[in-house]
Amino acid sequence: MENCPHCDAPLKPAATFCLTCDNPVAPETSRLSVGEAVTVSVGRPLVGLAVVAGCLLALGAATYGGVAYVHHQHHQSRQQVLDDVRQGTTLLVDAEGGQSRACHRAGTVLAGLPQDIERECAAIVGDDPGARVVAVSVDRLDLQGAKGTAHVHATIADASGTHVLDRVVDLVHGRREWRMDWSGHREI
Repeated sequence: MENCPHCDAPLKPAATFCLTCDNPVAPETSRLSVGEAVTVSVGRPLVGLAVVAGCLLALGAATYGGVAYVHHQHHQSRQQVLDDVRQGTTLLVDAEGGQSRACHRAGTVLAGLPQDIERECAAIVGDDPGARVVAVSVDRLDLQGAKGTAHVHATIADASGTHVLDRVVDLVHGRREWRMDWSGHREI
């Protein structure tokens, strides 16, 4: 191994400049410096692509799963509201028909304080003896913020014959669910 003629630092084989003092150590005709061979790693592009593809698939699956879950919950809550309005209509007609036990279940589908609902429901028990729901359907559900509406179409039979109930009922969003806002209406 040779040393630099300017600073006496060790030189790499075939060096044209001293790395310590930055002075040329070769004749002026050759200004290129050739050092030791350096190993260059290109890497593994397929592994990188596989990792990126895997991350994208995982992100896509998580997004799809989240959207599917929210859609399922939304559909399930809409279906629950429709079922509760059907049940609330039936409970109120049963109460009018004389079934006092219907009032004990009213708090599960009607909005308001349970004791108020039961008291208002008890006030209509027997108002229309023999009244019963023949068929009930609920559609045109509109849930906006804390208020909503649903269209109820019911066929009711009583001592005087068969009647059709066709009205829009108000809905109130409670803690975690929607309830039919009956508020003592006697139209059912």
